[in-house]
Amino acid sequence: MKNCGINIIIDEITPCLKDNRNNTYVDTNYEIIKSISKVTARQMQKYEGWQFDWSDRELANCIIYALYVENSKVTQGLIACKEYKNRENVKGYIEVVLAEANPKNVGGNGIYKGIGAHLFALASKLSFDLGYEGYVMFMSKTDLVQHYSETLHAELLYERIMQLDTRASEYLVSVYDKKARDKHEEQ
Repeated sequence: MKNCGINIIIDEITPCLKDNRNNTYVDTNYEIIKSISKVTARQMQKYEGWQFDWSDRELANCIIYALYVENSKVTQGLIACKEYKNRENVKGYIEVVLAEANPKNVGGNGIYKGIGAHLFALASKLSFDLGYEGYVMFMSKTDLVQHYSETLHAELLYERIMQLDTRASEYLVSVYDKKARDKHEEQ
């Protein structure tokens, strides 16, 4: 699996996910997936239309999050993150290696909106949790650089290499983190 760039569309930044069928917001859960078997990955591609092979060996050193609608085990999105620890002159960060929405959520007729941004919020939260101040790096597809700049407030570092800094990550986490949302709604 050669990283050709992240190409998930950020359709909306919404609290939780937005159900397009009735324009309501639904709560979410997520979990870390230790690995996805070759058989499961093939089934995901063949029967559900997932684009990427989530069993690829290059994902073995990644933290993979699966995003679900609350009280459901149907995967709405997946993101693979790789930790780069602090080195002499370089602060640690999280790299988004791969991100994908369930094919049923892609395009204008998708069931749920907000998946792409929610997945990036998980990467941002991981960066904060590991002490990297929210720094998240990723390689964008060329035609999506402007899209990520506008929707995620990602900065272009070099060619297609982009980053979420502390401020951009704080915003995403504040929107998607249930505890942060609940605290905001109480005020």
